[in-house]
Amino acid sequence: MVVLFYAAMHYVEAYLATTRQHLRSHAIRDRVLGTEPGLKKVFKEYQDLKFYGYNARYEMYAFTPDDVTYQALKDFETIKGHLQKFL
Repeated sequence: MVVLFYAAMHYVEAYLATTRQHLRSHAIRDRVLGTEPGLKKVFKEYQDLKFYGYNARYEMYAFTPDDVTYQALKDFETIKGHLQKFL
């Protein structure tokens, strides 16, 4: 889960680089994700991955294989597919 979140974050950062932005904090990135036209479409999926990553790192939540396959991977693929169009 953590890897999927950070991979998604790097796609977001790659998109932001095309707009000459580089964000150094999760809080600022969250704000931009909710307002930037090219990112708003994947805001929910990004927030879901962020939530999964947080729970994996700090809450030691034990995700099932289905959690990864049917939730996190789906969210990541949505983000990747949408943002690759801009890169």
